[in-house]
Amino acid sequence: MSPVAASQIPVAAILDRPSNGMLTTAIVFCIIGWLCHVYFYWAKRPDLLEPVGTKRPDPLADGQIEPPAVVALLTNSYDVPRSAVTATALDLAARGWIRLTTADGELIVVTRGSGQSGDSLLPFEQQVLNHLAARAFNDVTSAGTLAASHHRLDRRWWQRFRRSVANRAEELGFSHRRYTPMELAPPFACASIALVALWVAARGGDEIAISDSWQSRVLWFVVLGAVGLLAWRTVERSIGSAQTPTEAGLERTARWMGHRRRLQARIPENASVLGSPAQQIALAHGAVMGVSEQVLDQLPAAPEDHRHAWSEAGGTPHIVAVRYPVRPGYGQHPLRVLPAGLVVFLVFRWLQGFLGRVSDGEALESLIERVPGQIDLIERLAEVLSVLCWVPIVWGVWAMVAGAIDSVATRERVGAIVRARRPAEVVPPLLASVVKPFAERDRFSTYLAVDDGRRPIVTAWLASERSAAPQGAQARVRATPLLGYVRSSEPIGTATRTDG
Repeated sequence: MSPVAASQIPVAAILDRPSNGMLTTAIVFCIIGWLCHVYFYWAKRPDLLEPVGTKRPDPLADGQIEPPAVVALLTNSYDVPRSAVTATALDLAARGWIRLTTADGELIVVTRGSGQSGDSLLPFEQQVLNHLAARAFNDVTSAGTLAASHHRLDRRWWQRFRRSVANRAEELGFSHRRYTPMELAPPFACASIALVALWVAARGGDEIAISDSWQSRVLWFVVLGAVGLLAWRTVERSIGSAQTPTEAGLERTARWMGHRRRLQARIPENASVLGSPAQQIALAHGAVMGVSEQVLDQLPAAPEDHRHAWSEAGGTPHIVAVRYPVRPGYGQHPLRVLPAGLVVFLVFRWLQGFLGRVSDGEALESLIERVPGQIDLIERLAEVLSVLCWVPIVWGVWAMVAGAIDSVATRERVGAIVRARRPAEVVPPLLASVVKPFAERDRFSTYLAVDDGRRPIVTAWLASERSAAPQGAQARVRATPLLGYVRSSEPIGTATRTDG
């Protein structure tokens, strides 16, 4: 397919109605591709392991313990977390490659060091050392400088770091790539077939008025977006660092998870990164297993991961993924969303009817008569705007339904608050400026991710100042099921209750 022909596909879908037969073919293969994508995700997802013992695992054949970054991969669902960067930096300090000190109450990192005799750096360790050195002036940098330079760690940097750590785990015989060509080929093939079907559907369409064929036109673009996202996610998997464990890796992971219990009992909450090398190694291991998370604040070599968190809900330590919904009305009181949805529905339904009359020449006749040469353009524009009105209309219907249901329905979840985040921390600034719950900068609101140990993915609810709770607390939280509005929260074991 030539670039020119590819660029003409969206134009053809706008000007002509897509061919229904090929559009149906694209929909079928898009659905099959996504089903394959989801199936392989769950089929290849590693199971939780029961911890074994409490002693630190024995050294490997070369007499050394695997680097903290490899421990991070083993214990974080066999993927490399952001905390591995900070743990690697602390490991470099313990081995003499960098030196940590304080000046005026701020942590200082001296990047000039030679390491211990005979010690050498692995590729990902050299990458972290280079990152620290690049932020230094005269071989000295600070925690504040590192925190302000997180944006320098772009996607390419992370891909190289994670891939290098994964390669080391594979060399040690602990893991191998999670997604092989057998898992990548089916969704990629379905996406390719669906794209070809969309191209044929657009090229073989009929010239029919937008008002009479807007459904198929909108559906064409929706399918195009879904197919494009499927292709992108498949490419991400192919170049990603996700691993699946070997038998040796499973045994090693169970022992590290057992050692986590010992670290949890021995590392105090105020432990500092300015300890002895042995203490720094223990802190590095604890940081990647969610035990000594204060290390991530003291030595901010990488940004904190807002979307993954350690949790012990359910009795077995594990990683949960956290989602922060971003949509109009989310986190708002149902009795505010319901009337807002009704107003939006009525206004845009009237506007859609008015634009329909304009496109049929039944409204604004005097205006159209003044520009006789632009009648077709005005009518076509009115048709397009009439179709676009369906977006707020659909949202209005959703808001009315969600508001009505959430006015009487409540979900209760008892568990650990694994993440408490302000919207500005997890929502892109562009979205924060247009989505209502985040547009009011002076309004206090906090996402609460409550894990009760029943699900690998936790959807965060949005709390107000009166219904918020601190991260790390065990709490009983009551929220609405669709809008995520937190009605109340209370610490477990007390009679105190906060109502929103």
